[in-house]
Amino acid sequence: MGGAISDTDTLKGGRVFHLQQALKSARNAGEPLRDVWKSLADETVRFRRSQLHMIASGPGVGKSAFALKLAIGSGASGIYFSADSDEITQVSRAVSMLAGVPLLEVQRELKTGKYNDVLRELSRLRFVFDATLTLDTIEEVVFAYADLWGKWPEIIVIDNLMNISPDGDSEGYQADENILSYLHELARMTQSCVVVLHHVTGQYEGSSDPVPLSGLRNKVSKSPVLVLTLFREENALGGEDLGVAIVKNRFGKASASGSLVVKLACNLDVMDISDKQGGIDQGEWEGIKG
Repeated sequence: MGGAISDTDTLKGGRVFHLQQALKSARNAGEPLRDVWKSLADETVRFRRSQLHMIASGPGVGKSAFALKLAIGSGASGIYFSADSDEITQVSRAVSMLAGVPLLEVQRELKTGKYNDVLRELSRLRFVFDATLTLDTIEEVVFAYADLWGKWPEIIVIDNLMNISPDGDSEGYQADENILSYLHELARMTQSCVVVLHHVTGQYEGSSDPVPLSGLRNKVSKSPVLVLTLFREENALGGEDLGVAIVKNRFGKASASGSLVVKLACNLDVMDISDKQGGIDQGEWEGIKG
């Protein structure tokens, strides 16, 4: 057992680092993506590279729209695994989001070529539309992306957890935990911002109340560093707000009870999810110096 350990040594179980060496090896680890919503950033919600994040809600609340807005608005390049939504749905949502055109109007004119220029703006995002995913499929696509572009994706969205077939005979809580553990490791290995969408328990489906951390389907919350739960409610002007409850946040504020809520303006007819007031100061984050 004698001898000094160098800056990095390979021991049984993995590589061992001095912290100075670990900082150098981290490269983009922990670096936030560009903020999409100032009101969330003000409450210390940042989506970070090399970390696993979870967005959960009942069906039809808007978690897929929220994730798509995050992927587009952050400017990150990467992969969106759209198991829960088909090609026409996602293309229509993206065009409506970018062009500000009502979703139904986009769908009527989608195949005329009218929005081809808009779609070219999204060439940095690649979509996978397999209705059922496996961990092997996810890994193969991520490695193929790296081979093609010579770099790892900056963002990986999994829409959603229940569409991933578990390995082996595990089911329920254990199956979801195994999948999330894998996605956590994937985020570390690739230094990608990994975002997984998830469902909530039946009592919170259709509810206009904030969903607590305990409301996650199968109560899986150990692996993600950030868990947001979404709900919709009518506002005083007769429109709708998208409530974002910050129920877990390793890097900032959170309340597991769901009491820490940020309200976003929400009009899904034109796929708009935005800050209720003000905009984003894109010069706020200057990256890790080194």
